[in-house]
Amino acid sequence: MCGLCGTLGGPAHWSQAAGRLDAALTRRAERQHQVRVCNALLHPQRLRLDDWQGSALVLSSPTGKREVLNSLPEVWVTAQAMSGQAIDPLDPALWALLGAPAGQGGAAP
Repeated sequence: MCGLCGTLGGPAHWSQAAGRLDAALTRRAERQHQVRVCNALLHPQRLRLDDWQGSALVLSSPTGKREVLNSLPEVWVTAQAMSGQAIDPLDPALWALLGAPAGQGGAAP
C-alpha cells in the first residue's frame, strides 16, 4: 500500500461521534482525546499512537516499527500483533491501573 492511501480514509467508524448534531466535540478535539486515552492504555506495552493530519492514526513500537491505521478497532488488532500480547481496551484491570472506571476514558497520563 502506498503512503497516500492513508490519507483517503474510509467510512466513519461508530466511535467517531463528532460531526453529529448532538456531538459536543469537534472532530479534532475528539481525535486528540481518543489518542490520549489510547496512549494511556497502550503505555504498558510500550506502544504509542499518534494522529496524522486528522485522517489516519499511526501506531509505533519501541523498535521503530510503524503502522498507518484508519480506525480504533485497527489500533487494538495491530497493537496485539506488535506487542505479542492480548490487549483488551475494556479490561477493568487495565483501567484500574490508570485509576479510572472501565470505559470512562478519563485517565490520560
